[in-house]
Amino acid sequence: MTRKKLVIGLSAAALVSAAAIGGAAVAANSGAPEQDERGEIAAVNGARVSLAQAVAIAERQGSGKAMEASFDDESGRNWEVEIAAGDHVATYVVDMATGAVTAAAEEADEAGEGPEDND
Repeated sequence: MTRKKLVIGLSAAALVSAAAIGGAAVAANSGAPEQDERGEIAAVNGARVSLAQAVAIAERQGSGKAMEASFDDESGRNWEVEIAAGDHVATYVVDMATGAVTAAAEEADEAGEGPEDND
């Protein structure tokens, strides 16, 4: 009986410690967003074309399936969507206001053909 109580007590102590450490990490990272991040948040919230819509547009344009999609923080007004079609991947840039595809670039496939991806 005593051994069971000891194991239960140690388990509870470990759980409480893990929760305290996790809570401290969240509290340390939950401050106000920085200025650059505020601009990105405002751009995303003000977009007429959602990320989901941009993915659908790029999938139609590229005749494939989305692998990755994100906010283009360089322009601040576009979504970037990577589409896999056949044996290649193409990146489509979708305007957040109009949904127009403004650029497309192909990336290297697994066989090493095509341009390199420098990410």
